[in-house]
Parts: sequence; C-alpha cells; structure tokens
Amino acid sequence: MKIIIFGLISGRGGIQTHTYWLTKTLLESNYRVLIITPRFVKSHGGAFVETELFNPNLKIISLNDESINKKQSILDKIVENIDLLRQIRLFSPDIFFGVGTGWYMTLISLFLHPQTKKIFHEVMSGKTYTKKDPRWGVKYFFTDVYAQASDVAQNFRETFNWQKEIPVLPAFPEPLEITAQLPQVVSKIIPLGKAKAALFSRLAPHKQAFWLVQQWDFLKNYLDELHIHGSGSEESLIRNYIEEKGIGDKVKCFGKYPDGQAYVDLLSSYDLTLLPTIGAEGSPLVLLESMACGVPFVAYGVGGIPDYGYNNPDVIVVPPEPWLTTQAREYTTTSPQGEIKAFLAGVQVMAENLAKGEINQLRLQQFYFDHYSYNVLKRLWLSYLSHKTTND
Repeated sequence: MKIIIFGLISGRGGIQTHTYWLTKTLLESNYRVLIITPRFVKSHGGAFVETELFNPNLKIISLNDESINKKQSILDKIVENIDLLRQIRLFSPDIFFGVGTGWYMTLISLFLHPQTKKIFHEVMSGKTYTKKDPRWGVKYFFTDVYAQASDVAQNFRETFNWQKEIPVLPAFPEPLEITAQLPQVVSKIIPLGKAKAALFSRLAPHKQAFWLVQQWDFLKNYLDELHIHGSGSEESLIRNYIEEKGIGDKVKCFGKYPDGQAYVDLLSSYDLTLLPTIGAEGSPLVLLESMACGVPFVAYGVGGIPDYGYNNPDVIVVPPEPWLTTQAREYTTTSPQGEIKAFLAGVQVMAENLAKGEINQLRLQQFYFDHYSYNVLKRLWLSYLSHKTTND
C-alpha cells in the first residue's frame, strides 16, 4: 500500500513527533511512504535524517516554503511545483494524509487520482477564528477527517460544518517505553506540603507558566517546590519574578529541558506535573509522557485534554471533573478567571489525594500502556487505514 503524508518534520514538536512515529508504523508494515513537508532542514534535528538514508520505502520531498513568494497566484504556485505534482501522480497513492495546516496540502490534493482517499488528521483544537484558515480546504476537498480527541472532533464538526463522522485517533507521542527506560513505578504517599511539582512546556503566555509562578502564595500550602522547565517569551518574566519575590529556594526556572533518557529521569523525579494552559490546544503530548512515567498531572480542560481524564482517576482535568471536591467546585464560575481558580483547587485536591494515598502511580502508568503506548496506537492506526482502503 502507498501513502503520501503532508506534514512538518523538521525540528521538534507534537506534529513532528506524530509524523515520525506514524511513518515508522507504516514502514514497519511494508507501506511505501512519500512525505511532502513544507521545509526539511536536516540540521534542525528529527529522526527522519537517518530513516531517509536507510529505508528504500521512504522518500521525502521538501517544498522549502520559506523562499516562496506569498503574493504568488495559485497558477504561479502550480507552475513552480509542476515537477512535484508529476512525482505525486506517478507515486499514485492509495491515501493522501494531511496533518497540520497549509494551503499547499489542499492544492496538492486536487491533483490526485479521484480514487485516492484524502484524510486530514486534526491535531489542534478543531477551532478557527478566520475565514483564511487552510482547513476550510479540508471541508471541501478531503474525504475524511480524523481527530486526536473527542472534544477536538466536536469542535471541528461545529466550526467547519463537517457532516460526516470524525473518528478519534490519538496522535503518536514519543514512545518513551521504546526510546528510553521507563522507571519501575511504585505507589507512594506524599505528605501534604511535601510534593515536588513541575511544568514542562513552551513558555508562551497561553501556557500560563508565569501565572502559575505568581500563585505560589497559594500553592506553597500544598507543594514543597515548583519547577518550571522550558523556554519562550515568558522565561525572563518568570526568572525576574522569582528573584524579586525571593522565592528561589522553592520556585525555580531551569530553561530548556533534555530529551531521551535524561528527560525520563527528570520527569520521574517529580510527584506531579501541572499544565494550566488556556490556549487552543490539541492534546499535549507532555501529559502522555507524564503518565508513562507514572507521574499524575493537573491540567486545564481545553482542547483534547479531557480525553486523558476519562476513566482515569489518577489525574485531574479542570473544570470540572467528578472527582473534584465540593470545595474545589466552589471556585468554578463561567468567567475565565473563575476557571483558572478551579485549576488551583485542582492542585489542592491532587496534593490532598497524594497525601491520603488515593493516587495509584502504578495504575496510572498502566493506563498509559493500555491506551497510548506505541503498540496500542500502532494497531489502532493500521486498523483504520487498512479499513479505509479496503472497505470504502
């Protein structure tokens, strides 16, 4: 079977990770894969450098869109990429699979054989605030849409007036059970006020890392330390605030965090992780990585995050979830600020549950293995893609 994947693969991020491990799944199952990527800069990292060199069933074509004149007409773009379009036609894929956004994705889909299944995987929030969003092209020219979470599917259906069913297929995280040695997790009790918490994230305003640090007067009643890992526009604000308030013995900002085994070891050293994002999220993979290490989390329930809390008693997604106490629910209002207060109440509840022994870290890690491990997602994706080509 042959498949074209349109997606970003240079650098690091959720889309790049998902694209790589999906490609690995397909190659292991004897698919022939052609990747069309907006740009492919080998020096920017990513595992595709090695894969491209040694696997004869994979080919990568880069559009190098950083040099494209954005004022070009559609006809100019077609003429400029006529050789690319010829290669695509010769490849004759059974499936054209798009992840991320970009008008080139829609443009390419128009030149495929009518029998080619055109599948778009929504790995963002499913919402849009502009009529220029490239995903409008998906509505009119793609045959199928998958979403990485149930709320994301609902958002896409309502936003783009998509009339067909949208199956939920989680994105591939980096499978830490393969790329590193996961800890031998044991259930443990953390006395109230002794828990070490961490945030792993890009430090952009909507991720709320700076806001979280500013809540230390409340959090110090339930946590012993709060560590911020990541880089971004709020990093200097966080560091300055910590210094000004004189709380550097308990609240620390470490900047960019490592990957591989060093990341697993670092993540596993914490008692809980926090993600108070209020942005248009998809399903942040860092939360899956936390579960893989048996580390419970508290996260704000935006985008696809609520799926992580479904039938999972060892995490808290706010607002609200049924295991939050009445006291926590009192923080919840319809205003954004009230919802953020619900996040603080969720941290309180998590710290109390850790102290009472109601969080089972071993059960949490098993939840990851049962629902989001590489072998589970591999079987799920291959089943859907095989069904799409044989039964439609």
